[in-house]
Amino acid sequence: MITTVIFDMDGTLYNTEIIYFACYRKAAAEMGLDFTFDLFAQGVGISREEANKFIKQHFGQHTDTDHLQRRTYQLVEDYLQRGGEIPFMPGAVDAVKLFYKRGLKLGLASSNIRKWVEFYLDKTGLAKYFSALTTCEDVEHLKPNPEVYLRSAAKLGADPSQCLVFEDSVAGATAAITAQMRTCMIPNIKKPDTFIREHAFKIYDSFFQVPADVDELLA
Repeated sequence: MITTVIFDMDGTLYNTEIIYFACYRKAAAEMGLDFTFDLFAQGVGISREEANKFIKQHFGQHTDTDHLQRRTYQLVEDYLQRGGEIPFMPGAVDAVKLFYKRGLKLGLASSNIRKWVEFYLDKTGLAKYFSALTTCEDVEHLKPNPEVYLRSAAKLGADPSQCLVFEDSVAGATAAITAQMRTCMIPNIKKPDTFIREHAFKIYDSFFQVPADVDELLA
């Protein structure tokens, strides 16, 4: 029986990918580089180190990816400090409230930094629904390694088999499935691969489809 629901953040609860892409593109343009959406998509849901490998393969090994990352983060910070919009994914807020009202424990497992996780949740009024936050600062290995989900379950006092997960990325869904959790993928940028299609509990177009299945999801 499911007692705990764990959400990914970027691309699952919030449509922050559009913010990050715009900032990456601007930072790269300052360096004389054309940062395309296809290149951005290759880095979604993976570690900074792996993303940097893709960037260097694309632009050349001489590319200063550390500067690109620092400048991108600075631009995101500037956007947030100016009060830039943090858009929700369709149906995400209702889904959080649905499971909360059902009396389940809610957790968030993100590859992002804690500062931004807390900022997003506080800014949008969702912080009160979550009992535990697990970020890249809490683990040694990022998704698709299952560590962030296993750590989140431990914080929430739940066995992995009692956890329902919502993810948008292939790396994230792979991490949750590997952690032996009931995993639902709502694809955003990347489509599910064969492993996800074979092992995910559900694949949805959006959170709007979730309420109709809530009893089955929690059984």
